Amino acid sequence: TAAYKIGTSKYWQGSCVFWQIDRDGKARAGKVMLYDDSGSRVKKPFAHVQWVHEVMQIQSYHLQQCLFGEHLLSTDSDKPVAVVESEKTAIVASGFIPGIVWVATGGKKSKLKEKLQAVAGRKVKLYPDLMAFDDWRKVAAGLPGVTVSDILERRATESDRAAGLDLADYLLRENRQTA
Repeated sequence: TAAYKIGTSKYWQGSCVFWQIDRDGKARAGKVMLYDDSGSRVKKPFAHVQWVHEVMQIQSYHLQQCLFGEHLLSTDSDKPVAVVESEKTAIVASGFIPGIVWVATGGKKSKLKEKLQAVAGRKVKLYPDLMAFDDWRKVAAGLPGVTVSDILERRATESDRAAGLDLADYLLRENRQTA
């Protein structure tokens, strides 16, 4: 997980920074997020998500996002790539399923097709969150080497769907059950 270069912030006590670093090693953006003790994002009384450039009040900054973990693509060029939505999910999955470069889009409405240009020419599998499968499948259609996993769709219960679980939730839940 150190490979992802996660930081911390005093913006909210206990918050972390997910740096979006491109293939050239350039930090494109930093997303400050706060999680509770259970590992869930703090969304009340408001979503605790903020950009580093806004925290630092850099007025002239022009946000140009890339995949979270994109810098790992150049160091592990022979490994297959897995794309998830959440930065946390990429980190969790990398610990449970090594041998794959795990990257994240950083959100549901994150210009998926544009961000997938970074993995062009690679063997890529998308792991959409529940409720995002159809949208991600449409984006993947026609992109060479890109497939979409339906494992969450097949395994989800109604309560899983209502909660909007992602791959990290399943990996952590299964780990707790077998521990």
